[in-house]
Amino acid sequence: MSDSLMAAETTPKELSAAEIRRLQDRKEWDAFWQLRKIEAQGKIFDTFQYYGHRLIDWPATWVRENIVEPLHDRKKLPYYHRKLNRVPTIDECGVNDRACFFEANEQYRLDKLVDSYILQILRQRADRCMNYHNPYFKPCAPVIEDLEENELNFFIKYGELGSEADVRDVYMKQKHRLVWERRHPEIMAERERAYKEHKERLANGDFDYSFWKKGMFFQDKKNYEPPYEFYLSKSTTEGDKPLSKDWDYYKKVAQDPEFDKEQGKTSTYKII
Repeated sequence: MSDSLMAAETTPKELSAAEIRRLQDRKEWDAFWQLRKIEAQGKIFDTFQYYGHRLIDWPATWVRENIVEPLHDRKKLPYYHRKLNRVPTIDECGVNDRACFFEANEQYRLDKLVDSYILQILRQRADRCMNYHNPYFKPCAPVIEDLEENELNFFIKYGELGSEADVRDVYMKQKHRLVWERRHPEIMAERERAYKEHKERLANGDFDYSFWKKGMFFQDKKNYEPPYEFYLSKSTTEGDKPLSKDWDYYKKVAQDPEFDKEQGKTSTYKII
């Protein structure tokens, strides 16, 4: 192991992303060789094969850790990430300032594109984890939690606006949402309590998927398929409308206590 990594292990707060990944790879390879050695015990051919593989692997690993990686650390090329300057947002623009409108709208389009890519990466992480651990998805609870929370935040900001919406539509949606939250403090307090309780249960190892979804597919307000979205969030055979498209939903709930009694309360898709 190189001197730089030996020093890095004693000060974990100063580790770079590359060094953390490098140490993780070494731990995984050490575990692999330990497992190979255990499996080869008591077997002549397997023992011979194990030491033959180690004889080939050791020189290459030594050169990599003691020559190549230190050279990479000393001769590291600078990486320049383009950072675009932020322009005034739509709430800072003058009423008739069309140039400011245009710049704010372009910034909104860029932010939406970045958020969509972030959401796509989180979705791919969850898919890879669930495919790897199938059918036991409990190790994937953190990535599923990140995906669901970010999907909800994406819907809160961009949902139900359509592909032709501009920054003013988003601004009006945000304004209406803030007005609604001020008019319903009891609902917001209950949401905060449920969210805090869910996070505490998650920290204790109990991941309740029904907090985000009732079943395997979306059955909540996020169930809205925009024309530019390629990921179906619920089965195409289900004919019921999303709650956000059923304008009489809350009226039905208020009038009939038995209507949609289990919405958001149970989950038929268990995380084990």
